[in-house]
Amino acid sequence: MMAPQKRSAAEAESLLVGVKCIVVDIEGTTTPITFVKDKLYPYVSDNLESYLKETYDEAETKKDITALRELAKKDKEESVEGAVEIPDAAAGKEEVIKGVVANVRWQMDNDRKSTELKQLQGHIWRQAYESGTLKGELFEDCAPMLRMLSEEGFMLYTYSSGSVESQKLLFANSSEGDLTEVFSGFFDTSVGQKTDPNSYKNIAKEINDDKPADEILFLTDSPEEAEAAVAAGWRSALVIRPGNADLTDEHLQNFACIEQFDELYGDEDEEDIKRMHQEDNGEAEEEDEEEVDEDEEEENEEEEGEGDGDDA
Repeated sequence: MMAPQKRSAAEAESLLVGVKCIVVDIEGTTTPITFVKDKLYPYVSDNLESYLKETYDEAETKKDITALRELAKKDKEESVEGAVEIPDAAAGKEEVIKGVVANVRWQMDNDRKSTELKQLQGHIWRQAYESGTLKGELFEDCAPMLRMLSEEGFMLYTYSSGSVESQKLLFANSSEGDLTEVFSGFFDTSVGQKTDPNSYKNIAKEINDDKPADEILFLTDSPEEAEAAVAAGWRSALVIRPGNADLTDEHLQNFACIEQFDELYGDEDEEDIKRMHQEDNGEAEEEDEEEVDEDEEEENEEEEGEGDGDDA
């Protein structure tokens, strides 16, 4: 991975100055890409057919299938290469399920981010989270920093290609506990695609009303998404994480780049953040006691030294 150019302290400090709302991407920003690619997606592939057979007659699944069928028809009409159609309900349960499985796997193989696909995926993941089969994975710095930002009055939101339900499930069932309470809202592609500036304008209308758009900071691993946010008047910073795609020199120069959320506060706050982490781990008090003991030892040594001098 290409290392980001070191930002100056002034640049680092400016990331939160004037910001009231922070919107975070998920995959590659708060959550490792490997969790999505190696755990979430395979779970859908492995359990898709059995899930559809089990829930076929439920209203939620019928709605999911209808949405996917309509998308497939649209893809065919637009001559999308490789598009897989889904039979009408009259074809029978078995044929419909075969069609849905083929369509979903085609979309996933092509890394499509359709709202219809994400909706079904979210419902399948719900079963896994509720059964304890899956636990949402976060980068180590995320949970403490998200809680800290929330406590300091920043309004936090997510914007991800995954459905709102799947986002809530990930943070509610994370390895760091339930984090949904730190967020004021969740957004998915129902507001628009993540590379479309209008999507960010739509979000701004909901979270910031008539206030300036530059009070919103967007954190993402995608330069294309960052550019769209900036085009909508937002601020944006690129988050560089293990496993993410390499950034070009141009991207590194055009955007502030951080490797951890701690860096949002700038260099001068690093000690405060470090202390915050230590307090969470019960380490700060121990270090303070050690420092007091060291000070007392130094004072005693000085007094003994002065006494020796007098005796001489």
